[in-house]
This record gives sequence, structure tokens and C-alpha cells, in this order.
Amino acid sequence: FQYYDKHFVKRSMGKWYFQDKPLNIFGAIDFAFSTKQRADFTCLVIIGMDADGNIFVLDIDRFKTNRISDYFECISRAHVKWDVRRIAAEISVAQVAIVEDLKAKIREYGLALSIKSVSPTRHGGTKEERVRACLQPRYENGTMWHYRGGAIDDLEMELIQTRPTHDDIKDALTM
Repeated sequence: FQYYDKHFVKRSMGKWYFQDKPLNIFGAIDFAFSTKQRADFTCLVIIGMDADGNIFVLDIDRFKTNRISDYFECISRAHVKWDVRRIAAEISVAQVAIVEDLKAKIREYGLALSIKSVSPTRHGGTKEERVRACLQPRYENGTMWHYRGGAIDDLEMELIQTRPTHDDIKDALTM
């Protein structure tokens, strides 16, 4: 893994930069709707991408809930903190209703934010195949950057282990 120093990430005149390179900010959320001990977490990952294709994992919010209001709070915090304008959300049948409710709340609060529903199909391969196809080349080519500490430690364990207990962070990062 490669690491960057967070103090090089700055905001100036409404735009985020890594050193002097502008970053495009994106987010992705992987929903889990259970608070049981062994259940997956809901995870929101925020990344910044520069013009050279470097991806900086900027923030990870990982929690358990069964309340849509918690999802909205997480997304709105990221919107305020990072000025993220677009978040991808992987949806299954049950998650369609969650995303529609979140879109209604975003409109109600007048946020400059959109949620893009992502529905993986079997043609894209298994979840693990999609993760490998998306992330492995980026790590091998040295274009993926982590900060040190916090939930990054959980992400790195998910990436290293063959069958991790949870895979929510790498799923969100893949989106």
C-alpha cells in the first residue's frame, strides 16, 4: 500500500487539491440494514481523483444501522465536509426504496448532490471478480493512495484477506 500525508489535501476557492493538483471528489455507499453483531456494516467511501488517475482514499464512514435517517446523516455529513456532488449506491430490490427515500430527502433539503443507483449484473462477474478487476490494477500500477490509521486499517485487512469477515469498505471503494 502507498500512503499520502493528509496535510497535502487542501481546499481552496471551493475546490479540493492534493498539493497543487485539483481533485475530483466522488463517493460510494454500500448499504447494510442490520445491526446484528456478525452483519456487514454500511460503508461510505470518499475518494479524490487527480488528472493523472491517482486515487486518494479521503474518508471512510463505517457503521451499523437499520434506519434510513442514519444513511442520510452520513451522506449529508460527507456532502458538507467534502462537497461531494455524486454518490454511487449499489442497489438490490430492498435498497431501491432506501435510495428513493434518500433522493427525496436530498431534494427536501436542497442539497447539490445526486445518488446514482448501481446494479451489478452477473455479466460483470462475481462480487470478488469485480473487486479484483477494479482495484488490483490500480494497486499494482501505484495509482491508489491511502492515508494512515482509522478505517484504512480495516480496508487493508479486507484487501489482504482471502475471505474477510466483512468486505463492505472494499465493495464501496470498488463502486
